[in-house]
Amino acid sequence: MTRISFRSKTLLSVFAVAAMSAPAIAKESGSPDLLAFAAGGRVLEHPDFPAISSMSAGPLNLIDGSAATDWEGEAGESVFVFELAETTEIHGFAFDTAGLNRDTKSAKDFVVEVSETSATKGFSEVMGGTLKMAKNGQSFSFKPEERPTAQWVRLTILNNYGDDYTAFTGFHAYGKQLTQEATMPDLTGKYMGGNGWGRLNITDSDDGVAGCYAYQQGEFEGVVDGRVLKIKMHQRADDQMLDGLFQLMDSGELVGLVRNEGKSNLAFYAAYYSAEKESGKPNSC
Repeated sequence: MTRISFRSKTLLSVFAVAAMSAPAIAKESGSPDLLAFAAGGRVLEHPDFPAISSMSAGPLNLIDGSAATDWEGEAGESVFVFELAETTEIHGFAFDTAGLNRDTKSAKDFVVEVSETSATKGFSEVMGGTLKMAKNGQSFSFKPEERPTAQWVRLTILNNYGDDYTAFTGFHAYGKQLTQEATMPDLTGKYMGGNGWGRLNITDSDDGVAGCYAYQQGEFEGVVDGRVLKIKMHQRADDQMLDGLFQLMDSGELVGLVRNEGKSNLAFYAAYYSAEKESGKPNSC
């Protein structure tokens, strides 16, 4: 069951402003990017380097909703597997390739396969094509009678335009969700956070999600929407305000993208946070 409960009118306003300020992407008219991390999309498989936690060139940059960040890897064939939050009738895909420091890095020929079965089985090829250099919003749509149904998407980048490295800045999917089953378990508990934010405590209730973390005496509150936790963070020690998006992975690890609040930071998420649950009883904040 999806639970959406806002702890304050201020929090609602913050998320509304963030949504309106987010960079536009190519999509079917009126349809959100269903592959975005903010919509519950995940990267399950990617080239070994860079790591998922790399914000400078990691694979989460492909689904962070921003065309200002890129994935970059060595030239050659690169394979990614993505998971949509729900079983979806896919109407099309879109790519972004602008903004690279060298246009010849741009991903060129690609193949897309989809599966309703799992992240490792049941894939069938549904699309192939060639991307242009330095162009965002390159959309590839299916005829209505040929729209595939899937929850897992495998993208293979075959080559680039001649550079030693391959890169692109976004991969998006649009369509119609056929299920509404994505949920997040109760998050209440004590966690050990990685990437510098230290221990954190979370209380998950009908009123929303709230908690605190060690780094800079941080505190947060937010909402769960499907399988995404959306929080507003306040670091009291340095008086920094941040926005975060988190998902609880199948491994049990809580992972998220964080950015500083402010117009200059709305174009991209700058930090990757993770945490492992230690117990179901949080400490007081």
